[in-house]
Amino acid sequence: MELWAENSGFLPAFLMVVGDTSGGVAVFRNIKSLCTLGAKSRQLFRWEAYGNSRGVFTMGPGTIRGSDPLGLFPFVLNFEETTKLYVYPAPAYVGLKSPGGIPLGNLISTDPFNEDLTRSRSLREYKNGDESKRINWKASARNSMLLVNEYELSLSYPLVLFLNVDPDEYVPKNREHYIERIIETASAICLMAARDRQVLGLILHTGDRDQTEDSLISPAAFTMIPILERLAALQPFKASGGKGPDGDGDNPGDSGDLSGEDSVEPSREYLRASTRLLLEKGKTLNFGTRLIYAGPSLPEEDFFAMETLKRQRLSIEYFIIDEKNLAFPGGTGKYQLKEMGYAIL
Repeated sequence: MELWAENSGFLPAFLMVVGDTSGGVAVFRNIKSLCTLGAKSRQLFRWEAYGNSRGVFTMGPGTIRGSDPLGLFPFVLNFEETTKLYVYPAPAYVGLKSPGGIPLGNLISTDPFNEDLTRSRSLREYKNGDESKRINWKASARNSMLLVNEYELSLSYPLVLFLNVDPDEYVPKNREHYIERIIETASAICLMAARDRQVLGLILHTGDRDQTEDSLISPAAFTMIPILERLAALQPFKASGGKGPDGDGDNPGDSGDLSGEDSVEPSREYLRASTRLLLEKGKTLNFGTRLIYAGPSLPEEDFFAMETLKRQRLSIEYFIIDEKNLAFPGGTGKYQLKEMGYAIL
């Protein structure tokens, strides 16, 4: 963190103590500094901290303590300006192969029949044989010639991550550690999509209605900061009914059915809330979407229910954190996550 202390007066300020509020992060160097500021001068004040846990911290307010050269008139100046510090999930790496030949995200193509009509590329002059629906009439009117639209040549296979961080669906043993590892997994998948400049969808399931995101679709190459900030701000134990790691949830009893009672079919009432939400959102996903479930192991009936999404030409993979037995009928892609370390799989 860096702050500038500036003396805008015409007299020097002797032996001032400049300090800042760390907001809960572990400071290990120079939280306060002793300095003397001459007239119309300023000095940089820097301190360092160690983010030993994911979260959002508030830095500030800053303070300046000093007095006149004789020590007769001490003063304290408080600067109420604050700023937020986001500590992202621990960095990790994951590399996924394309299932069944389906690429991750958008695949560049040289075949003109694979134009993506949602991604305009440029305009060109009309040629004999061009379809009339490709003519850009507004641009043609401005340029006094017929112009037609050209589009990106690509096939779109979106990547959608379903992140399950509902504490009630994890086994009590090592629950806090498992949830943090799942959040690290989500961050690693997002970073992988960003490296490949792919569009990413995020469906977030928590035990708190206020934190649930039905879907967050964004081009990961350009908007990774909001996604990482969302993962940094996650508080899965906030509404776990007093079952958090410290035993005092903020909103007791609000575990919540995040998919909504009106949208749940009666025949699916035996399924977990996360499965019901996934089935509801799966109906709206595009053809060819690569869906990744990241979370705790689910009962066999939930897995079979999720498999029905393949009828919509979706591919489904499972990243499981708390289940050692990977045997699952049907040959579904199911991966055991490593509980620690830089590599996820």
